[in-house]
Amino acid sequence: MKDPVTEAARWLKQAQYDLEAAKYNNDMAVEVKKLFGTDGIRGVANQWPLTADFVVRVGQAIGQIIVHESDRPMVVIGRDTRLSGEMLESALASGLMSQGVDTLHLGVITTPGIAYLTTKLGARLGIVISASHNPYEDNGIKVFGPDGFKIPDQTEAEIERIAQSEAGSAPSPDHSSLGRRVDGRDYRQDYLDYLVRSAGDPDLLQDMRIVVDCANGATSELAPELFTRLGAEVVAMNNEPDGLNINSSYEYLEPWLVRQTVLREGAHLGIAFDGDGDRVILVDEKGNFVDGDCIMAILAREMQAQGTLKQDTVIGTVMSNVGLELSLREIGVKLERTPVGDRYVSRRMVEGGFTLGGEQAGHIIIFGYDHVAGDGLFTALRVLKAMAAPHSRPLSELASCFHKYPQVLINVPVSRKPPLEEIPEVQAQVAKARAALGEAGRIVLRYSGTQNLARVMIEGDDQETVEREAQGIADVIERVVG
Repeated sequence: MKDPVTEAARWLKQAQYDLEAAKYNNDMAVEVKKLFGTDGIRGVANQWPLTADFVVRVGQAIGQIIVHESDRPMVVIGRDTRLSGEMLESALASGLMSQGVDTLHLGVITTPGIAYLTTKLGARLGIVISASHNPYEDNGIKVFGPDGFKIPDQTEAEIERIAQSEAGSAPSPDHSSLGRRVDGRDYRQDYLDYLVRSAGDPDLLQDMRIVVDCANGATSELAPELFTRLGAEVVAMNNEPDGLNINSSYEYLEPWLVRQTVLREGAHLGIAFDGDGDRVILVDEKGNFVDGDCIMAILAREMQAQGTLKQDTVIGTVMSNVGLELSLREIGVKLERTPVGDRYVSRRMVEGGFTLGGEQAGHIIIFGYDHVAGDGLFTALRVLKAMAAPHSRPLSELASCFHKYPQVLINVPVSRKPPLEEIPEVQAQVAKARAALGEAGRIVLRYSGTQNLARVMIEGDDQETVEREAQGIADVIERVVG
């Protein structure tokens, strides 16, 4: 198998070569609307750009880009449990097959499962039909390269151009060269087998009781089976998807229902996934929440002890709590921040040769195990291994290395997204907040890359002050931009 990190570096270099060409293409007279955000194409299902007819065009655009690279390119396709998933999958596959591309359909599977199998099966691309943690009415399209990483920005721009340009359509192949649709649902077992092997011990979870919340999403079958195979007694929650209930109970950073169940069941821990399984938040045996920052603090110590934490550096984002920075400093490890988005985290990890990174929301990326995508199932197993070896330790003991500073995150619905740094009223309120917070304060304002939301995040050393100043900024944004 090719080294995925080396392959990713090659992709990044190629993207630089393509930059000028992409700029030229985007200067065409035809207006090209931006389709891809920080996590693929995202929107309301059956509304542009996620209508059946336009998704066919997206499939054709992707096919035109890759069809000349091999005689019979293959694309792996999976989806989460949303009602709209089958419709969009069929439309996308039709566009791909019309350009001579074979499509291998894995059915319901996690986003990282597609990334892993794309590489393992030698596919040209992997595509997931999912809107991650968004509500069921949303959906999206995420595209992975043959190395398991998301495709470069320049390739996304080319897909956008071709899909929206009548003149950009290439001649279609004749009827004898059309692509074929192949049922690949059995390959999901290969992904599960990989995860079981990564645990290192088939009885790793013997005598453990684990609460697992699947958000009625892509982990609904996979997660209970995985932990049961490793010997755990599994108390499964929200694992009966009906197409409409995905993420209906998803609680982001603080899964209170999981907490209640852990305490009621006397479980060793709780594990909460989002709809497509790339995020995970844990709950320890005492009911304390263990978010992505705490998970990185735990894994940094384990990887440092094993000699696998390269350059004593962890890659977080601007949203990572200062408590992570202080926790890592205790063991001589540096925290480097990127913009929000796993693509930015993984890109920086590739560029710098780092092996651990992630986001506070539980999207953790670990290099060095033939898997380069953030994977909630894989991350949970790494923490479980840390609990088991070399001496059995409860999660609360492992998590004691991290102390979270008071932090508030407010999501403000907006109708448009003008630059917040250019709005005088917002900046005046920010200046007021900085004065109130003092040197210990940190303020991050940004728009969601996938929803019509402005996010206001404030940290400080006093909870009441943090809450008051965050609400003050949120009120101004709502009045001016909402």
